[in-house]
Amino acid sequence: MFSFISSRRVRLAALAVAVPGALAAQSKDLPLKYVGPPTRTEITAGDLMTRLYKFADDSMMGRAVGTEYNNKGTAYIESEVRKLGLVPAGDNGTYFQNLPLFLRAVDTTSTITVEGGPTLKLGTDFLATASGRPRQVSHMQVIYGGMLYDTTNVLTAEQAKGKIVVFTPFMPGSGFNQGALLASAGFKGFQKFMSDVTYWIAAGESIPPNTLRGLLNPTNVSFINVDVNAAVQVTSKTAEVLFGAPLAGLAKGALGKTVSSDIRFVDTPKQVGRNVVAILPGSDPKLKGEYVAIGAHNDHIGFNQRPADHDSVKAFMALVRPQGADNALTQATAEQVAQVKKTTDSLHVVHGGARPDSIYNGADDDGTGTVSVLEIAELLTKGKVKPKRSIIFVWHAGEERGLWGSQYFTDHPTVPRDSIVAQLNIDMVGRGRSGDATGEDKAGGLIYGGPGYLQLVGSRRLSTELGDLIETVNTEKKLGFKFDYRMDADGHPQNIYCRSDHYEYARYGIPIVFMTTGGHADYHQVTDEPQYIDYDHMAQVGTLIYESALKLAALDHRPLVDKPKPDPHGVCVQ
Repeated sequence: MFSFISSRRVRLAALAVAVPGALAAQSKDLPLKYVGPPTRTEITAGDLMTRLYKFADDSMMGRAVGTEYNNKGTAYIESEVRKLGLVPAGDNGTYFQNLPLFLRAVDTTSTITVEGGPTLKLGTDFLATASGRPRQVSHMQVIYGGMLYDTTNVLTAEQAKGKIVVFTPFMPGSGFNQGALLASAGFKGFQKFMSDVTYWIAAGESIPPNTLRGLLNPTNVSFINVDVNAAVQVTSKTAEVLFGAPLAGLAKGALGKTVSSDIRFVDTPKQVGRNVVAILPGSDPKLKGEYVAIGAHNDHIGFNQRPADHDSVKAFMALVRPQGADNALTQATAEQVAQVKKTTDSLHVVHGGARPDSIYNGADDDGTGTVSVLEIAELLTKGKVKPKRSIIFVWHAGEERGLWGSQYFTDHPTVPRDSIVAQLNIDMVGRGRSGDATGEDKAGGLIYGGPGYLQLVGSRRLSTELGDLIETVNTEKKLGFKFDYRMDADGHPQNIYCRSDHYEYARYGIPIVFMTTGGHADYHQVTDEPQYIDYDHMAQVGTLIYESALKLAALDHRPLVDKPKPDPHGVCVQ
């Protein structure tokens, strides 16, 4: 998409007086395009830059799982680990572990039976989707739950037990702001209630024709690895049949009829999502049967069909939504609109005009994690110090769609699950400057990065010893990190502990550390590109993980698990 722009450098010094400091500090004279020299053994900023500009290039088209572009990204990873001579640990002697992905179409003969009433038909009375193996409803009574996401008057778990809760969805223009609600204290109670709900249904006004056509002719992949409830939407007329009266006149908790379902899907396998798994065997005969796992995710969120002005997005997000996609959908004030326009115009002058952009490159998310694992693997393989335990490297697919790859790997590990002594997860480690809003504290105040900034999440949730080990490495090696644990607070509304691949290991009692420099205004935006990455800081993070992996691999015992293990099939709670 940038083919009409030369690889001239973006000279940020010229922008210092025209744009906010948060923008002016982001890319210190880095090019829009770059082809670097071959990598060396050491973990260096130059090596990381060489790798990331390739992995997060426009030609990868955002690496969305379920597309050929994710396969293109994993092919690059595979070629690099093959060069290093790592042992394949995927399917059938390969480096790839294929995920069970399918194109899913709803079966037009699917029905819902109302006992003592009509049989409801798909496409006329209801719609249904499912991202796993759908469970069926058998002789369950419906109960009215009121407005979906209304946190002020929630049914009790006892009221909902064994019933199908029917909600009225929020209507367009109602002022409902999901982003703000997700961070509200009231939503925690609603979230807890929904975890107790067996099934629920949304009742809309009608069946959108385009939605039905999309379900009959799917283009998105599904991940078939777990039993799930089908997501059902019924029309308002159907809801009236279920309760014998319009929803508008019902009190919350009103009971309706009993129903059973026969909702089916037609699945077509599609080989477009895969983990990359490789092993560096340990040097100690007694310890090489145990593994330190190091991982990142290889996917991102793809591309749009309609481009936006890159510089306008950059300015808007920095000024109005400094946490990118993690921000509530706040509207810009008149003053902010004027400032966005002024900043955008200044950027256009530097770049020679507007730059149409439709690709979510995912440079930080999680290109930085992916190439950091490659750099760490190169040093562990070629360096003088050999790890005593084996190291298993896993580049997970489908993290952005719901931790698909890490869930599949930990459910179907290619080494004995109980031989994995710890997992180090790397997701977004290329930012964390003083101008980056890296998240919020538990009270909702913005957190910003700075020199030596690094968030640690989950490092002591299972093993105090593992969390202490990371601190010790930082001190002994004089790496200078200032660890931020605020995002790891119990009950934190942003729920970071549950949102990346490490949790799929932790649910099986494997101690984990999630290392990240946190969020920023480019999170899940077309502006998450290689020229905005802090490669020097990224190399330091890679060094910390390398040294931590060596220390873990050399322990004469497994890291002690001294905290309660979660239910591996339960709901993650931070």
